[in-house]
Amino acid sequence: MIATRQYKCAKCGKEYEENTVPANDGCGGRIDVILDLEAIKDTITQADIESRKEGLWKYFEFMPVRKKESAISLGEGNTPLVLSNNLAEMLGMSNLFFKIETMNPSGSFKDRPICVGVTRAKEDGVETVSAASSGNAAASMATYAARAGLRAVVFVPENAPAGKLIHLRTLGAHVFRVRKVEEGVDPTTTLLNRACAELGWTPTPSFGPFNGFQFEGTKSLGYEMAEQMSWDVPDWILFPTGSGGLMAGTMKGFWEFKELGFIESLPHPVVVQPEGCSPIVRAFKENQDPLDIIPWDSNDTVAGGLADPFPWDGDAALKYLKIADGQAVSVRDEDIERYLVLLGKQEGIFAEPSGVAALAGLEYLLNDGTIDRTDKVVVPITGSGFKDLATPDRLTPKVPIISPDVTELVDALER
Repeated sequence: MIATRQYKCAKCGKEYEENTVPANDGCGGRIDVILDLEAIKDTITQADIESRKEGLWKYFEFMPVRKKESAISLGEGNTPLVLSNNLAEMLGMSNLFFKIETMNPSGSFKDRPICVGVTRAKEDGVETVSAASSGNAAASMATYAARAGLRAVVFVPENAPAGKLIHLRTLGAHVFRVRKVEEGVDPTTTLLNRACAELGWTPTPSFGPFNGFQFEGTKSLGYEMAEQMSWDVPDWILFPTGSGGLMAGTMKGFWEFKELGFIESLPHPVVVQPEGCSPIVRAFKENQDPLDIIPWDSNDTVAGGLADPFPWDGDAALKYLKIADGQAVSVRDEDIERYLVLLGKQEGIFAEPSGVAALAGLEYLLNDGTIDRTDKVVVPITGSGFKDLATPDRLTPKVPIISPDVTELVDALER
């Protein structure tokens, strides 16, 4: 039995029943899933959760899915939480942890929300799921659509890098480049909305206002960290942020566990965005209306996965920044690139620029005293370096060609 009190749109306030709720109601707001936590409290304990098989679906009762056997899974979740060694020493920290989300099936944290969105679509009898993205969300949707036997249709910008489309095509997705016809209007989300409305497809990108079901899957990151840390949550979690869904979904998970009495307090969240696209950071600092965040006027950053001028889940992100006394910071591209290389060399973790941006934010907040070097800090590493090979190729030394001669080898090593 789904322990749900209600489905309610965060923007227009309209409420829905379990069997009639759509992925979105077209008003531009996210349909929030509000759990009956009192009912859950009477049926599930920490010990129950700890005894279950690892992975996202151990938290089935917290997901907007009717039957557990419906779950579409490739082993998502249960990603490593590891204590930093060398990078922590370099930063003078004693309790720095990495949550390595690159270990998810398609290589990013997006598998958490998308597997839930695709599962719900399959339960609802949908035949086609669709997304507007050329990055991690599209790859994840195509992955789970293939697993579920659904048709996947993906809309990408006209200038999307060819390399990023290979993954989508190999997974069997129908991929379309969409040309821009009006300045300041995203043609991919425009077509996504129109196609889903006219053709009956289900939008399943990683944006809450397009699909409220998938938003719930990200909560598993919060649940998992709480459990992995023996129910003693960190002081801070720094989130690389684009649309805001990662931070907001994770914090919703922590909030629900706190309401259940599983944890005593909430970690302080930090939104980290690149200087070239920081709408949520600006909205936080200017105290903007969460439902009327001013869009950024560009998306110029090396961290392409964070380049969301219109932060679809920014309202929820601002909500949890306030609830949990969080912070927001913008970082330079050169610092993102520096930490991409440092994380690989110092910790053996290969990540894309979007996946390491929060480390640059950590350095900023350590230096200004916001975060103490003895605080317990977690940084999710959200996307694999294999998602963007051009950047590390540009940042690292070229491979020399040498003869099969030891003297020449030693000379080359010493250069």
